[in-house]
Amino acid sequence: MDYLAEIIKGVLIGTASILPGISGGTLAISMGVYERILHALTHLHRETKKSLTTLFPYILGILGGIVGLSFSMEYLFDTWPLQTNLAFMGLIFGGLPGVFHRICHPPEQDRSPESLSALSAAFFLTLVITTALSLMKAGQGRPDVVLGGGLREGALLFAIGVMSAGTMVVPGISGSMILMMIGYYTPLLSAVNRTLLALIMADFPTLIAQGVILFPFALGMTAGFYLFALLMETMFARFSRITYCGVAGLILASPIGILAGLPGSCFTPGAAVLGLFCFFTALLFVLWLEQN
Repeated sequence: MDYLAEIIKGVLIGTASILPGISGGTLAISMGVYERILHALTHLHRETKKSLTTLFPYILGILGGIVGLSFSMEYLFDTWPLQTNLAFMGLIFGGLPGVFHRICHPPEQDRSPESLSALSAAFFLTLVITTALSLMKAGQGRPDVVLGGGLREGALLFAIGVMSAGTMVVPGISGSMILMMIGYYTPLLSAVNRTLLALIMADFPTLIAQGVILFPFALGMTAGFYLFALLMETMFARFSRITYCGVAGLILASPIGILAGLPGSCFTPGAAVLGLFCFFTALLFVLWLEQN
């Protein structure tokens, strides 16, 4: 049961990571697996077997969510955008009790300031910044770029890979949203889809051509995951209370990021009722996962 629950959580994190406006890191925190994954990533070279055992069901689920559910999620977001977005809001809000518990019961080694003003500042600062970024996202993004295989393009894709990994690891920031704003979301998604199709069809020339383009991006993501995982593990280990106050601000600001940009035609009475049903169903599902 625990193993299946970990795979399900991985599927949800993977699906959220490729959807603009939704943070896979925040969802991981909401489901109580964020610090466990961080520890496994940062201790991979020292506790290889234990870390791989911990990471395997999440990696399996994340890959399943990205590869297997991306098309169905695209259909759901196109057909029932309000209901689907509210369902993801429920998944995120289901983790609030766990976040507040960690704020009220920090570990003994926590060095966060005890003053209420410092904790409130962390909460409201992240709330305001996340809200501002979400409202900016509601505007028009840059036009898509054309991916190339040159040295300059490779270095740029490496840097974008590091940035993308950082946005996935740091809670509250949607990596897909950032990629969309700079015009790389659709080209990279198309390149991944072409690579997977070439692999299935055994089209090796296309596989090699797409691999040359994606390799710097994948290398950057690998480096970014490790570097940002070290940073966030340090934050949660040494300044747990104030970090979780910031996370609470990110979670409470998530409705703006998730719903920003939806057309007004989505907000019909019937869609709102069904959306609220999806919200509470998803919220109870996360609470059930935590209890089991």
